[in-house]
Amino acid sequence: MNKILILILAALVPAAGIQAQSTGNPAENAALESGFLRVGDFSNTLRNNVGAASFLFHSGGKLVTGLHSSISDEEFLGGLKPVNSLYSQIDYNLFSYGWKGTARGYHTVEVGLRTNYGVSVPKEVFQILKSGTSQSPYDLSSFRAFGNLFAELAYGYALPLTDALSLGGRVKLLAGLNSVDITARQFALAASEDKYTLDIDADIDLTNRNKKIGVDDEGFLDYTSFSGKGKLGIPSGAGLALDFGLVWKAFNGFSLSASVLDMGGILWYYGNAGLSSGTYTFEGLEDLSTDEMEQDKLATKIKEAGEELLRVIRPKSLDGRFRLKGLPLSAKLNAAYALPFWERLSVDASCLYTGYRFCAPYWEARGGLSLDYPGLCSLAVNAGGGAEGFVYGVAGSVDFLAFRLYARYENGVGGVIPYEDIPLKANHKLFRIGLVYLIK
Repeated sequence: MNKILILILAALVPAAGIQAQSTGNPAENAALESGFLRVGDFSNTLRNNVGAASFLFHSGGKLVTGLHSSISDEEFLGGLKPVNSLYSQIDYNLFSYGWKGTARGYHTVEVGLRTNYGVSVPKEVFQILKSGTSQSPYDLSSFRAFGNLFAELAYGYALPLTDALSLGGRVKLLAGLNSVDITARQFALAASEDKYTLDIDADIDLTNRNKKIGVDDEGFLDYTSFSGKGKLGIPSGAGLALDFGLVWKAFNGFSLSASVLDMGGILWYYGNAGLSSGTYTFEGLEDLSTDEMEQDKLATKIKEAGEELLRVIRPKSLDGRFRLKGLPLSAKLNAAYALPFWERLSVDASCLYTGYRFCAPYWEARGGLSLDYPGLCSLAVNAGGGAEGFVYGVAGSVDFLAFRLYARYENGVGGVIPYEDIPLKANHKLFRIGLVYLIK
């Protein structure tokens, strides 16, 4: 029922509206004649290239994991990717203000917060747990994990060069608040009949200038000892990012927009830096069913293994260091053609590419229809294909007095585990909602 309500809301309320809501292209603001004040724009994106269905199988009348002895190596491992990744991003726009300049240009100022995290796990990790000694050593160096929280202060300017061509740009000052980044230079594992031996050489970088991890007598980071209050406080990094875009109205009814977003990064100061190197031995995980997972046996065993890992391979404390981390770069292309027999109805096409530092890049192409009644409402639907299969979306806006409520929902096909919201298959999901006050 909750998902039905979300879909109904999305159908009623971002295709037209303040047009920059749909693509992020700063050049699209050049067409605006009135000012606007936007508050509370919220966007949540989740992408994964493998889902829970790759790990769960029917066997003997019950649901078991791919590690169960009744599931063959080929059946389990054949459904995994060489690198299995997950990426999530949440953007919260505190406020945006746009106004028409005394000249031809259009100005915008924005303040917001963004958090993103990602993890990539090589297929060999599951091959180790499943088949153990069939191959040795294993190279697990593609294992990565990161998480960031930072603030944005942006200024944008859009200019119509001609009646047909507009250009726009946006400069964003970034203040890093918290970050964690785990990078492995060496992550190798050798297997014998009864145990696994892990050799690791990895950097563990954490920020937060107001909370310092303690160091024991041997110079290792002590995660049981902290100093400071642990508040956000002083920024732990600073950076710069640029957005560029153009809009070309080639002929009556047809428009083409292109943009490149988030070109830049943050120079982080990792005050809690560590170097992890050493050897760790453990036994495999076998014959695990969902019944055992429900009894927390799997979680308990993984927790015990993790605690032992921290005891055996302790990160050596290092002096704080600076490192530059780039933002996920996005390139977008959109085309729209207003039908000559009914200009309120448009045929749309779009494509998107997003590159990450280590997670698998994402791409998609969509086609759709949009219906726009200025001052009243707009509605758009689309469908297409992407890096992880079929995708669809619905977007729209509703005007009431000087306010505009807009929303957007995108998803792939495959469903989720009931009550858990865990994707069953590789998926792309996005939900966005916000409110704009139009200044006449």
